[in-house]
Amino acid sequence: MLKVIIADDEEYERDYLKKTISEKYEGILEVVYAAANGADALEKAKELRPDICLFDIRMPRLDGLEATSQLIEILPEVQVVIVSAYDDFAYAKEAMKLGIKDFLVKPYLDKELTQTIDKIIADICGFSRKSSSDKIMDVVTGDIDRDVVWKLALGRLEEADIRKELALWGIGTTSYKCVVFYYDGIRKIGEKGCDIVKGIFHISGTQTLVSRLFDLMVVYVFSEDEDAFIELNQGINKTRNYMKESGNNTVYCGVSGIYPGSDTARGFEEAAGFIGKYAENTVQNGLRNVIGGVEKVMQSLDKASFAIASRNREQALMRLSEIKTILASQYTGKDLNDIYLQHLMVILRGLNRKLGIRVTNEDIDRLTGLFEDDDCDIEKITEQTVDELMERSVDVRINHNVLVVRRAKDYIRDHYSEQISLQVVADAIDISPGHLSKSFKNIEKKGFSEYLTSVRLDAAKELMKKADRSIQEIAYDVGFSDSNYFGKCFKKNEGITPKEYCAMLIMDIGQPGE
Repeated sequence: MLKVIIADDEEYERDYLKKTISEKYEGILEVVYAAANGADALEKAKELRPDICLFDIRMPRLDGLEATSQLIEILPEVQVVIVSAYDDFAYAKEAMKLGIKDFLVKPYLDKELTQTIDKIIADICGFSRKSSSDKIMDVVTGDIDRDVVWKLALGRLEEADIRKELALWGIGTTSYKCVVFYYDGIRKIGEKGCDIVKGIFHISGTQTLVSRLFDLMVVYVFSEDEDAFIELNQGINKTRNYMKESGNNTVYCGVSGIYPGSDTARGFEEAAGFIGKYAENTVQNGLRNVIGGVEKVMQSLDKASFAIASRNREQALMRLSEIKTILASQYTGKDLNDIYLQHLMVILRGLNRKLGIRVTNEDIDRLTGLFEDDDCDIEKITEQTVDELMERSVDVRINHNVLVVRRAKDYIRDHYSEQISLQVVADAIDISPGHLSKSFKNIEKKGFSEYLTSVRLDAAKELMKKADRSIQEIAYDVGFSDSNYFGKCFKKNEGITPKEYCAMLIMDIGQPGE
């Protein structure tokens, strides 16, 4: 039997791992020790010489990475799996450089655990043991990049939040290129297909995020070395050839220039715009409709998460129903069940990471099991899931004002060009105008109107760089009903008039288009 040592400072996690391994690998694996800290685990490993170790990253006395580093020097053949919280995802990924075999991100599925251990057993024993994972595990863990890709593409994150999100994926301050594919076969390629595309774009010196929804796929390739992007065309051509096997029509593709990672929406807009510019009208209209559908899904996801965190059952169910309706316009049967479940998982992972609402492995196994039936009652399952999450959120300390302001800022970002007001935004996020006003002042240290004006002015400055509209037109485009008032606000914030700002742009970068 192969010997296993477990190390985790949480007793219930140690007990869970020991029980699962003992039951599922009876006669194959033996848990010889379960430690509460890294130092104890290291000492026992020296004595017991295990074949496999499962170490949590954050432990007292000696963390999992340092324990692993020291252990591998003593036992170079030991197979180590790091178990980490979601916020340590990038940290765990970086730890692979130590020679760690794999890592699991909490909360993980039983099937993820057994799949990881299966691989290790096969490597140690030199044979291929059939993996216990199945399609439902692929549905839940597949396309996990969905958590961040669409937020980056649709500009749903501010610069500071972009840096935090990318850091979770091990991506630091760097540059990127965005590739957009639009094709009638993207829905058919499945999770394995998404993984294949990600593998195609695995270029030395780069990090890649890939996600797809409806007939749209977005690929972000990040690199500190701009020379690494030279190989991008090869990846694009291979992907187009692969996609042609799953559909009947042309594979449309757009590629952005190289931009800083703090401005991810710009790359998506440029890449998608390239398709729209050169394709026929029917393709342009189709692409706009698909992007509009994705935007609606993302908006409803945010609103559903906010409603659950705020313990507003009626709003949560309404927003989740919106998601199902939008998805049902493009998916049916088992495909609809799978894609809806994936979006539920986005919400669950977000609540777990941001608010600490614990979602256990048993919860996820039970939830995924409910979706295995093609004729499952999605509404009933949704109600059950929302009720369970709200029950657990009672003990979570949530700064409600932060959530309120976050939702308001999202709405402002999506609607700043319209004639919105404090009342309009308050109605949109289901709170009173007075509460919203106080929350803004407490969290942002500025009033609602001041924040709205700053968003509009930032948008105006971006439009001025294109130099294809007059200042009066730009004022109207970003939501000002009076161009004179726009000029006063601009000078107050920038210290110069809009005309002077445009003149500076020309002197700094030349006339746009030259």
